[in-house]
Amino acid sequence: MFGPKGFGDPFGDQAPPAPTLPPIVKALADVTERIQRTCIEIGRDPSSVRLVAITKTRTVEEIKLALDAGAEDLGENYIQEAREKARKLPGARWHMVGNLQKNKVNLAVDLFEVIHSLDNLGLIRRLEKRCQARHRRLTGLLQVNFSEEKSKHGLAAGEVMTLLEELAEDPPEYLRLSGLMTIPPPVEDPELNRPYFKQAAELLAEIQARNFSFWHGGELSMGMSDDYLVAIEEGATLIRLGRRIFGDRH
Repeated sequence: MFGPKGFGDPFGDQAPPAPTLPPIVKALADVTERIQRTCIEIGRDPSSVRLVAITKTRTVEEIKLALDAGAEDLGENYIQEAREKARKLPGARWHMVGNLQKNKVNLAVDLFEVIHSLDNLGLIRRLEKRCQARHRRLTGLLQVNFSEEKSKHGLAAGEVMTLLEELAEDPPEYLRLSGLMTIPPPVEDPELNRPYFKQAAELLAEIQARNFSFWHGGELSMGMSDDYLVAIEEGATLIRLGRRIFGDRH
């Protein structure tokens, strides 16, 4: 038999406090809500935007929290780091978002579902050859450096059509080119990156209008922790978030 209120019942008439969610789970829920709200405001289907959680330097335990909370796509900059994590985290879709060296092509084809950083003909040809040998379909995005920063990889905007015309002479079949990726400069005001996102959307529309037989989609991989909502407003279909989900790097 319980004693007086406040004695035998530590909560009295009040419900017990809700359990505190881990910061990663809370952050992912907040990002998901922001994506959905932004899409609804501009008339987009929220399911048209996929979140790629960037797991560079993050522990398996941190990544597992994100996966358990609903993340499905994981992005890595380095192949070795991705391999080690993929062994311990089966079932996730892995994206290569960093620069891919030609001598790592075989590993990349076996590990990743999407490569965001294609920026030269030789790399594309080598990937196609490996994909064909492995009978594996792989999604590839062309990285374009719209800001023309020398510190960043990527094709200049004016080089993209030339590359595609060269590919048209011997079209890739197993490597399915499906969109563009870009990394604008780091800025305090995300509006400063809107012009780069607009340029990416305009270039994608131009490519699609050319009806290349080997072009397979309308993906726009753009928008990171500080500017992802602006990127969504300009048509991003893949946003790459690390710090926004996992916090500052250790």
